[in-house]
Amino acid sequence: MRYMNIRRGIAVAVLLTIVAAVGLGRADHSPNNEEREAAKKTSDLLHNELFSALITEFNETTAENAELGKHAISLIFNDANRDMRLIGIFGPLQGGFNDVPSDQFEQRSLSLALQGKPNTSFERMGNRWYYRRSDPLSNTFHPNCVLCHTNFANLQNEGQWVGALVTRVPIERD
Repeated sequence: MRYMNIRRGIAVAVLLTIVAAVGLGRADHSPNNEEREAAKKTSDLLHNELFSALITEFNETTAENAELGKHAISLIFNDANRDMRLIGIFGPLQGGFNDVPSDQFEQRSLSLALQGKPNTSFERMGNRWYYRRSDPLSNTFHPNCVLCHTNFANLQNEGQWVGALVTRVPIERD
C-alpha cells in the first residue's frame, strides 16, 4: 500500500513537471522588433492591395451595376473575414451587423476614425499575435461611394468621417 502511494506521488510530480515545462515552453512572449517590423510591412502591402481593390471597384461601379458592386465588395468585407473589415456608424451595406465594431480595438478605431485618425496595435488574440491597423474613411473617399451608400449623399458635411478600414496581420514567429 505504501509503495502504491509513493508511486502515485512520483507520477503526480512527474505529471506536474511536464505540465509546467510545456506551459513555460509555450509561453507566448510579445513579438520582437524584427517580427513587428515584418508585420508592419505586410500590413502596408495589404493596405495598398485593399485600397487598390476598392478604387478598382469604385471605378467600375455605375448606377446600373451598383447592386452587383455591393454584393461583390461584401464578399470581401464580411463578418466571416476577420483580417479585413469595414466598420462604421451608418447602415450596413448588406444588412445585419456586418459593419459593427466587434471588439475593443475596433470600438476605439471607430471612435478615432470619426475624428479622422488612424489606429494601430500589437495584440495577442487567442494563441496568436497580430498587428492591427485601422484607417479612417470619409464620405468623399471616392465619388462613386454614393452609388452604393446612398445615405452618404444625405450627410451634412462633405468629407465627413464615416468609418474605417480595419485590418490585422498575423505575426510570424521565428
